[in-house]
Amino acid sequence: MTSPLSVIILAAGKGTRMQSAKPKVLQTLAGKSLLGHVLDTCHQLTVDETIIVHGFGGDQVKSEITNQYTQAPITWVAQTEQLGTGHAVKVTLSDLPKSGQSLILYGDVPLVSCETLTALKTANTDGMSMLTLTVDNPFGLGRIKRDQAGNIEAIVEQKDADAEEQSIREINSGIYCVDNALLHKYLPELSNDNAQQEYYLTDIVKMAVADGITIAAIEPEHTFEIEGVNNRQQLASLERTWQRKLVADLQEAGVQFADPTRVDIRGTLTAGQDVFIDVNVVFEGDCTLGDNVYIEAGCVIKNAKIGNACYIKPYCVIDRADIGAGVDIGPFAHLRPDTVLSDNSKVGNFVEIKKIDYWSRQ
Repeated sequence: MTSPLSVIILAAGKGTRMQSAKPKVLQTLAGKSLLGHVLDTCHQLTVDETIIVHGFGGDQVKSEITNQYTQAPITWVAQTEQLGTGHAVKVTLSDLPKSGQSLILYGDVPLVSCETLTALKTANTDGMSMLTLTVDNPFGLGRIKRDQAGNIEAIVEQKDADAEEQSIREINSGIYCVDNALLHKYLPELSNDNAQQEYYLTDIVKMAVADGITIAAIEPEHTFEIEGVNNRQQLASLERTWQRKLVADLQEAGVQFADPTRVDIRGTLTAGQDVFIDVNVVFEGDCTLGDNVYIEAGCVIKNAKIGNACYIKPYCVIDRADIGAGVDIGPFAHLRPDTVLSDNSKVGNFVEIKKIDYWSRQ
């Protein structure tokens, strides 16, 4: 029988360095909020309960997320004081089942994959597993301290690490899968006797080791899966990293880009073979392209379906339209919502169409 799975998402941070009135977890990457990315990944798993810990802008976070994510109920827990990650998880205990396992995730670490989380859950055979990564420059990050046999014995934060510990290159991502029984046992015992006077979630590792628990560790396939966002520069960098990944996947499927660095995919793009996409094209929402589609520069395509062998000329805007095969459009055409075009239709320069399937009856 599969153990029940809860997900705890820590989303209480203010994000001061973002210089925004909007909570950090509602900042957008690839057209979706950071927290939305995490929830979408969780929805690919079989999750019995989702708990989100909120703080700054909590009402705004709850309103936006509740309106957008109706697939499964969310339990909202307020962290009124920012006393560390251990405290953030501790405030969930009254809502957290005492049996099963929990994935501990972060609302500002948006790109961890479903495959990685599945592997992390599978690796938890003795009560706890964690996501780690070996990096060239571990400065500022918690180090994974292992014993002579290679078993994890503790996580040492940068400010508490001695010179030898600071030389360790394996770092803690902060992402765990932990038996709920252990969370209920360890979290009330946390102490803030450390350099930052915070309740470190990492201390539960030391407690588990003291109880003779072997902690499993796995590494993600991609480094960006554990990258967090604290400022605009990091958000922009992660945006470009994610766009490169989306483009690379499409290239493997047979799509050609005039310049892979000058395209934005803000949603889901499905494409057939021998598709060409010129520079500065933006895709939003769910878009589907057939085979042999040719899209010239500067087009914006939103929630549209485009059939085989269509030719989209420069600077067209296509919004919630259904386009048949062999259609020529533009340049500078605007297809507004609920436009339906039949096979081999033509839409000329500067034409605007809305809520019409007239062309499909010709």
